[in-house]
Parts: sequence; structure tokens; C-alpha cells
Amino acid sequence: MSEIEGKTSKNGAGESSPDSTEFSHHDYTVGWVCALPKEQTAATAMLDDIHPDLPKPPSDHNTYTLGATGKHKVVIACLPKGIYGTNSAATVVTRMVGTFPSIKFGLMVGIGGGIPPNVKLGDVVVSTPVGEYPAVVQWDFGKVEKDGILKRTGALNNPPNALLTALGKLETVHEMRGTKIPQYLDDLKTNWPNLAPKYSKPVDPLPVSHNKPHSGHFVWAVILSALREVVITLFYYLLGWRGLAPTHRGARKADGGTMATEIYEGQSREMRVHYGLIASGNRVIKDSKFRDNLNESLGGNLLCVEMEAAGLMNDFPCLVIRGICDYADSSKNKIWQEHAAAVAAAFAKELLSMIPAWEVDQMPTTRVLLGIENQLKEVSKSVDYLRCALHNQQDEAVLDWLTPINYSLQQNDFARQHQPGTGQWLLDSASYQNWLVTKKQTLFCPGIPGAGKTILTSVIVNDLNRRFHQDPNVGVVYIYCNYKRQEEQRVDQFLANILKQLCQRQSSLPKAIRDFHERRKSEQTQPLLTELSTILQLVVALYSRVFITIDALDECQVQTRVKLLEEVFSLQTKCGVNFIATSRFIPEITKEFEAFPLLEIRASDVDI
Repeated sequence: MSEIEGKTSKNGAGESSPDSTEFSHHDYTVGWVCALPKEQTAATAMLDDIHPDLPKPPSDHNTYTLGATGKHKVVIACLPKGIYGTNSAATVVTRMVGTFPSIKFGLMVGIGGGIPPNVKLGDVVVSTPVGEYPAVVQWDFGKVEKDGILKRTGALNNPPNALLTALGKLETVHEMRGTKIPQYLDDLKTNWPNLAPKYSKPVDPLPVSHNKPHSGHFVWAVILSALREVVITLFYYLLGWRGLAPTHRGARKADGGTMATEIYEGQSREMRVHYGLIASGNRVIKDSKFRDNLNESLGGNLLCVEMEAAGLMNDFPCLVIRGICDYADSSKNKIWQEHAAAVAAAFAKELLSMIPAWEVDQMPTTRVLLGIENQLKEVSKSVDYLRCALHNQQDEAVLDWLTPINYSLQQNDFARQHQPGTGQWLLDSASYQNWLVTKKQTLFCPGIPGAGKTILTSVIVNDLNRRFHQDPNVGVVYIYCNYKRQEEQRVDQFLANILKQLCQRQSSLPKAIRDFHERRKSEQTQPLLTELSTILQLVVALYSRVFITIDALDECQVQTRVKLLEEVFSLQTKCGVNFIATSRFIPEITKEFEAFPLLEIRASDVDI
């Protein structure tokens, strides 16, 4: 890879450093990833020096900011504007590591939603393991149990030991001397005065609605604690002992966080650093009940929720640092985002000061850890297809308006229960192979209770996704019926979910959906069945092939099942979709499929 000669560094104020230095791609060892431009701004403001750009290969669509903090040379990259989530983060990191081969570890630095009451606006949460849990848990990758509680399945990797060791040292420094975060925020004001108004601390109203309603004891405790601080401070000042007035810089908190206080723009500013569990997923959480249920499912250990970290933790040695900008509830807004981004970036800068440069030099590169040299060409080919996932929050809001139901959690759970190698007889069968290659086909797969119909349905869905995940012209959708959730199992909800899944495979939300949402939004009404049926035909027409899989038709109410089959068969006649369904041997259901091929689900000697 070619290099640019005669590159100069710049200091934090944007001026050239006295010593002009030549840099190459191999000099940079720390990858700093941001999700939002405001996070990138805060990260850049924390650099001691800003370096000139270096060339990058045509396949790398990232934009980088290069610089140094202390002895470490840093590459800062931001996700594409408006494209968030775990897949987008993974794509950015893959490209970064390909262009800068000496990166040893990463920092995912930005904003997140805090879990009250211990975590407050302006605090910092750092991902560290807690008991049985890794530092980051993917909350939308697990099993949904009774009352909507998530049971996590699988685990992500922990941060590198070198970073966890540095965190332990930094925590001790905070206890003994206090944190440098206030100093770094003051430096930001001095070096970048244009940023000061937005990146300074707003006023935290501390509304009690951020969590379950606080008890009277908690509210009184807050009031009494504040009064106590005022009385003690006045006492020392009246005695003239200003040097002894308590500042609480680095004071230890009961839940394991550290606290720092400074006078910032005339107001007392208290910030705490928390170490513990972060939940990551592809959707924004703006519901306090859902947030609290998620925390409960993780043993009450959760400190923060965000949207990108899970895309990095398995394949990129990484630490996640989040400044708290909201409480992941209905009061979510953007007022605190810039300041939270600055606090997180300041902590990242302080953490890097704890890690000796020689220790980083001895770490293996992420290329070695991932075996990425042999994967880059293949990854670059598949990156463009990641556009099929919708990460734009506005588009996701429209799709959630269609239906909040998400069958991917069930699919992931069933797929994990599947024993590798079993069920291959179904995929190899002539009936299934003919169904695959012939358009406008229906295949009915009945079986007795316990024969494994649902697990084999997940095998079919995985097979379809594996075959067609790189083809944006093929749509794969699936539904898992469940008699315990019949309140969700209405025909309009089924059609809305099919429509939602097809839209999620598009690079952008179809215009027909946008227009329909705007019209219905102004009328403040939900879609009618006839409207969903019509729009579904328009969206199916965007694909060359569409495969619809429905499991456990026998668990639907009779009227719902009859109408659902009527809609699917109509869609097949008009648009040529392929349809596969499972069910117990129910005469009424079997009769609906008597004109189509049948493949019975039964115990296989090979599987056993």
C-alpha cells in the first residue's frame, strides 16, 4: 500500500506541530469507532495531534481521522450517517483493519441509554464482565420467555485482558487522585471554543419518570443528601477552611463507580464512572418497562443499552465506553448527546494514558487474531449486501408501526436447539429441492406432535437465508405460530409481519410504505387488512423470488388460519411466491393442501 511522504501532525488547536513527521498505515495501533458524527467530533477534539489523511483502497468506503493521544497513534472512524446497528459497526471495523494492518485493539466510544437510578445523565459506563455475563450482551439475540423476559443464548467475547488490566489501574488512580475528565473537558473548551456551547453539561432535571416510580424513601434520600452537601460545604466555608471543603474528586461509590466533581460554568457538576454490563441490539429502546424487564432478565446487572457494540465483540478485541445521554424511555431526547459524547471521549483518552506504548507494540494485531488476511476479499464482496438491512431509525419506526412483532428471536432460539447435521434428509429430499427451484410452488409438511416440525422449520429458514443472503432480489420471510400468543395472531398482524420482513431486506424503505404510513399517520389509524394485502403485492413485486415459511398452522384459531391461507394462496396466484407450511395432521388443514405435494416430518434414523 502506498504512503504519502512529508506528512505533518497537528495539535489540538488545529495548528501544525513543531516536528513534522511522516506517518504510514502501519504506525496506527488503536482503532476508535463512533456511531454518530457528534461522537466523532468529541473523539477528534480529544486528540493531542491531528495527522494528515492517508490513501485507502477503493473498496474501503470509510472516512478516517488520524491522530495521536499521548504515545498512541489512533484511527477514528464513524458509521455512515443514518446507518446504525451491529452489522454496520462490523462492516466499518472490517474495512478499518484491512486498511490499517497494525491495529491491536479497538475502542467503541459514544453515547448510550443509562439504567436508572444508579446511572445518571452525564455518567460514563465502561463494558466489563459481571459474574456469568460477558461485558456486552446482545439483547435481541436470545429466547423470549413468559412476560416478555429475554433469556440470553450464546455469549460474546470479553474485552482484551490488557484493557481490563488498564481499567483496574485507572480505577485505583481515580480513587486516589481523582479523574482527569474535567481537565480534558476544560481543554476542549479552550482548544475548540466553537464546541463549548453544545458539548458543555446541560441541566439534569432528574425526572422520576425515568424508571419505575421512585419510592418516597428514595426521593427523600436524594433531597436529604443534597441538603447535607450544602450544609457541610457552608460549614467549611464559614470557618474559612476553603482548602478543606469537600470536592469528592475520586470518591468511592457504593455500587463500584467513581465520582468526580468540578465547578463547570458556575454549577456543581458530578460525574461517575461505572464498570459493568452493556446490552447491545439493532433497535433503539425507548420503553422504560422493556428496559426494566431487560435489566431483570440480566440479573439486575445492566448499566447501559446501545446499538453497535455486539457487532464488534466477537471479532474485534474491543472495549465499549458510553456516555449516558438518556434513560432509554419515552422521555428520550438529544439534549445530552453532545456532552455525553465528550465525557465518553475524555474517559477513552484517560484510559489510553494508562497503557504503555511498548505494551501495545507487543500485542498481536487484529489481523492475526481474526485471520483476516484470507477473509478480506470475500468480506469486501459481501459488504455491499449488508445494505439490505434497514438501520435507519425513521424507517424502523415505520416498520414497528406496521407491527412490533419480531420472529427473529424465535428463529435464533430454535436454530440453537438444532443439532448440527440433523434434518439434512429434508433439505436433500426431492420434494424440497423441487420446491426450491420451481416458482409458485407449495409444499405441505405435516407431522405428529414431537416429530421436530418447528426445529426443522428453523433448518429450512437457515437454508434459505444461506442460499440467498447475497441476492437482494430474493425475499425470505417466516412466521412461527403459537397458541399461547393468539392475541398477536390476527390475519392483519401476519400480513403486516410478512410485509415488514420483506421491507427489511430492501436497501431503503419502499415508497409505497412511506406514502401509506404518512397517510395513515395523519388519520391516526392502523392499516386495514385490504390495504395490507394490496401493498404486500406491490412489495413482493420488487423481488424476483419470495419464499414464505409458516410453522404450526394447527396452533392458529380456525378463522384466522382459513383467512391467512386464503391471503397467502392469493399472493401466490398473483405474484408467484413459494409457500411451505408445517402442521399436525388435522383433517381440515390437510384438506387445504390436498392439491399440493406433501412431505411428512417424521423421526429419521440418521438424525437419531
